Amino acid sequence: MAISVQWDNPEKTAVAIVYQRPWTWQEFDSAVGQMLALFNTVNHQVDVIFDIRSGGFPPPDAIRRFKKVAGIQHANGGLLVFIAPTGLVRFINSMVTIITRAFQGSGSFEAPNFVFTKSPEEAHAYLLKKRAAKTV
Repeated sequence: MAISVQWDNPEKTAVAIVYQRPWTWQEFDSAVGQMLALFNTVNHQVDVIFDIRSGGFPPPDAIRRFKKVAGIQHANGGLLVFIAPTGLVRFINSMVTIITRAFQGSGSFEAPNFVFTKSPEEAHAYLLKKRAAKTV
């Protein structure tokens, strides 16, 4: 499967979703379902690390599909961290800007709060820092 979903650590505080090109919307939908199923197995916040370095650009219809998923609210959902190459970061930021402008004033879209890092180590360091700040 081109998109894998698994716990990132034994404490089950983060889910790792790793993309390999080419991937399909069917695989994407399955990965979202798997992520939500993992969320349902715990009673605490779960962060998500999306490793899209080898995922390439998304298939057609990305704006509508990502908007739909960005609207998912789960009680255990936490921070979103993307591990991505610079070109893909620019694409994603552009997409969020386009969606935000398209729905401006309608109240039907709120830009997701996520962070980009360049490596798994940076993603883990960011999450550790954020978790530590919550306990202080």
